[in-house]
Amino acid sequence: MRKTSARAVSALGILALLTACGDTRLDKLSLGVTKDSAAAIIGETPHRTLSYITAGKLWEVQLYPRNPVGDADSIAWRKMSPVVFIDHKAVGWGWSWWGRESAKQNIIMPK
Repeated sequence: MRKTSARAVSALGILALLTACGDTRLDKLSLGVTKDSAAAIIGETPHRTLSYITAGKLWEVQLYPRNPVGDADSIAWRKMSPVVFIDHKAVGWGWSWWGRESAKQNIIMPK
């Protein structure tokens, strides 16, 4: 019984840490939203956009800073939140999703 309680507490702690590292604005997104709608939901324009053509589809990755920055500021890739679109519709977001999907599509992500 004690092992189960300890595991539950550990699991909750890990979940809390993962949530703290994420961007809660992404929780408001839904599959299929347009790029303009995603920017409106997040509340700002993307800081960077990457485009790829693979499997005959246009993939666009919009990167949103987690903290307010100026247009000219330099931000590390991992300190931004990716939102991924195929043919202008959202298909996923967050680094865990984009990391898995980019590997499947053989898209090399910046270090």
